[in-house]
Amino acid sequence: MPISELLPHSEPMILITRIADFHQQSLRAEVDISSDSRFFDAEHQGVESFFAIEYMAQAIAALAGVRSRLSNEAVKLGFLLGTRKMQLHSPFLKAGHTYQVNVEELFMDDSGLGAFQCSVSCQDEIIAEAKLSVFETNDENQLLTN
Repeated sequence: MPISELLPHSEPMILITRIADFHQQSLRAEVDISSDSRFFDAEHQGVESFFAIEYMAQAIAALAGVRSRLSNEAVKLGFLLGTRKMQLHSPFLKAGHTYQVNVEELFMDDSGLGAFQCSVSCQDEIIAEAKLSVFETNDENQLLTN
């Protein structure tokens, strides 16, 4: 299934390349970095590692999208609320490499608030890691009432 069917995004803002593995509480996505990658820095031949937070958020959205599709439901809107303890271990994600984005659900309550432990790695080297807080809803009107 194309990533575009799992995320409430459209090109050119779909940043993850594919889903490599899925379990009910976790997902591993992959990102191929090339000169065509969104936010590519030609001078450094890569993407600055702080964009890893968006790769993590999109992997969380993909997990929610897979769950929705398996339940024959529409893909829900999701929002990144923040991060705790984000660590960047390398300044760039380099062209010519494939990066693994791992997300694991820590909790998701009935209101749609959740937390995920996330990492981005390449060849078993962790490039970035963080705990992300998210909000998921299927009620667009809920967002407009306050």
